[in-house]
Amino acid sequence: MIFRPLERIGDFAIFFVKTLLSIFEVHKSAGEILRQISIIGYDSLVIVSGSSTFVGLVSAVLISFQIKDFVPTSIIGMGIWKGVITELAPVLTALVVAGRVGGGLASQIGTMRVTEQIDALEVMGINPYRFLILPRIIAGVISIPLLTIIATFISIFSGIIFATYVYGMPYNELVEGMRMSYNPQDLIVGGTKSLTFATIISFISCYEGFTTEGGAIGVGFSAMRAVVYSAVLILAADFIISLYFFGR
Repeated sequence: MIFRPLERIGDFAIFFVKTLLSIFEVHKSAGEILRQISIIGYDSLVIVSGSSTFVGLVSAVLISFQIKDFVPTSIIGMGIWKGVITELAPVLTALVVAGRVGGGLASQIGTMRVTEQIDALEVMGINPYRFLILPRIIAGVISIPLLTIIATFISIFSGIIFATYVYGMPYNELVEGMRMSYNPQDLIVGGTKSLTFATIISFISCYEGFTTEGGAIGVGFSAMRAVVYSAVLILAADFIISLYFFGR
């Protein structure tokens, strides 16, 4: 029990390296990559759009309610922009996708493992890392940042509309505050977080599925671990990235 966490870390390192080595055969998986982009990205669009709408509304409510009587409207616009693009959109999009996609990836691959389909691939001389793992990871790393971009626009738009029509704030001043506070670093921070979270979700979910044991019950536990571990690592990575960019 004491060495089990170290064993899992070692297994994940081997899994990570074998997945990266299979990149040389990626041309054989182009069709599967596109199919996984559709599953991970397009099929998540509705739930991400809905959640990001409420992210914008909540950010507008909290910022406007707390400081609307003390600061110019442009400052509120700046707060909505900074909060959404550097924190709320990347983190909450990743958590939503981890819940929807992470558990799904783990359960799919885990079912293949317990029903010996992965063993059959190996017997036929097909590299399971290239055939199963790599397309899903590439699709995740592509789809999740794109979903984050969409979520950012929706969140900012919904926040501005809410602040304008509910709190009666001038639209032009809100937008002017966003424009004045624009900093290329904001885009770098949001993009870095999104790519990092996408990598975490994709690798953790595929690893948990690939190492599933114990039949149908094991598949359920793998899906649960994929979601929980992804969420915890997303929050930890969020802190580290924020500390790196803003803590100096």
